[in-house]
Amino acid sequence: MSLPTVCVVDDDREFRDSLLALLGALGYQTVGYESGEQFLQSYDHKTTGCLLMDVRMPGQNGIDLYADMVRRGNRLPVIFVTAHADVSTAVAAMKTGAIEFLEKPFDRSQLKDLVDRALQLDREWRESDDRFHALDDAIGKLSPVDQETLQLIFDGATNKAMAARLFISERAVELRRQRLMRRLEVRSVAELLELAITHRVLSEIRTVREAVV
Repeated sequence: MSLPTVCVVDDDREFRDSLLALLGALGYQTVGYESGEQFLQSYDHKTTGCLLMDVRMPGQNGIDLYADMVRRGNRLPVIFVTAHADVSTAVAAMKTGAIEFLEKPFDRSQLKDLVDRALQLDREWRESDDRFHALDDAIGKLSPVDQETLQLIFDGATNKAMAARLFISERAVELRRQRLMRRLEVRSVAELLELAITHRVLSEIRTVREAVV
């Protein structure tokens, strides 16, 4: 697996090169871009890492560019860097999902702490996405009957309540549960319920992310 990359986007060449050198000395793999447009042209959503981006740049500013990325489903933890800090800009930055708003000049330890946090967040996002897609795929392949059974279990319905609602016997309900557990490769109703809850929670997290901007 390739190392995560810290992408630095800043139109100030001298500052960009200095920041890249500092990050390299701290042990990070880096790449620099002189504009948001240049970054977007080469960005691959499969690339792990984080983004350090200047707020004020010629053309599209950093906040709007990142908001566009998020709308397109390209989520990468970002630290906004600027020499022009003010409350309204900071609020706008955080609304896009930025993990921090960093004002120039900043010290080495502060930068390292923020980058490490951003890289950890990227790992957590990707693990969450991988787990969601695996669960979503497995649940999506269930028959309508199995999905109905899973929903009733998620709602906390007992075998007796499910039988009454579906007009079937409790034995038939038990057979439904067993078939569902085999198809989702779980060994107990508790594991089945945990899987359903995890899928629901991850779905809600994704919905919240999409609504950030």
